[in-house]
Amino acid sequence: MGRPHLLFMSAGERINQTFPICVKSLEEITHTFVVVEEGVYHDLPNDPEHLRSVKPQIRQAIEGVQAICEPLAISFAVIQTPDTTIHSIRDALLATTRQCPEARCSFNLSGGTKMLSLSLFIMALWLDARIYLTPSGDRIEQVLIPRMHLDDVRRNPNYVTALSILSRRDTNSWTTRQEFGRELEKQYRPSRFTDDPGVTRSPNRGTITKILQQLIEWSLIEESFCHNSRKTKQYRLTLHGEFAWKVLQAEDRDVSRGAE
Repeated sequence: MGRPHLLFMSAGERINQTFPICVKSLEEITHTFVVVEEGVYHDLPNDPEHLRSVKPQIRQAIEGVQAICEPLAISFAVIQTPDTTIHSIRDALLATTRQCPEARCSFNLSGGTKMLSLSLFIMALWLDARIYLTPSGDRIEQVLIPRMHLDDVRRNPNYVTALSILSRRDTNSWTTRQEFGRELEKQYRPSRFTDDPGVTRSPNRGTITKILQQLIEWSLIEESFCHNSRKTKQYRLTLHGEFAWKVLQAEDRDVSRGAE
């Protein structure tokens, strides 16, 4: 059995409509938690007019998510917090994740108030979770959080070259290590790597490994074995890598236009 997969959702009046796309798109959700402010369960005489209609809609939407979970054998729970401050959200989520420390976490932040979504966003960063938005019932988008600053990539021009090489393939297409190495040798620029005493003048096998491994650690590229081979490896850009490469390209275009 794989690791548990916890999905945290910010409570909103339409989460029952967007939850199915989460189940369909995200890998094997085992637990779903809807995070909601306690006040949503209390209809007060002094509630503003819009809350008088929204609160029942949110409660109904939460019940709708639970109804979807039951036949799919997805564990369901509501996490009620006294307010939506980061302190309250932190305490509530940590109490939940401590019960399942080996789990991986995802967050869908499309519902709820801005403060609730912001507090959950901050917690998602601390928990190293994946963050998603569901703008509609049939579309889900991952919010890409960089694991490095672009200055770290720019510091060694060969990191940029590596992204360029892998970007030339069609989306989701792989490049073998041999093909990558041949291309890098043509474009390699002598550079100093972290912890190296001197400048590496030409790319040997170890240098290529350093470049690839650093990009993997930054989640800019991914590695796998080639089909029907347990020795030959291949590489391609991740969504983070595609995003970073497009930003670097845009900067280069701006610099080129400024020099004209």
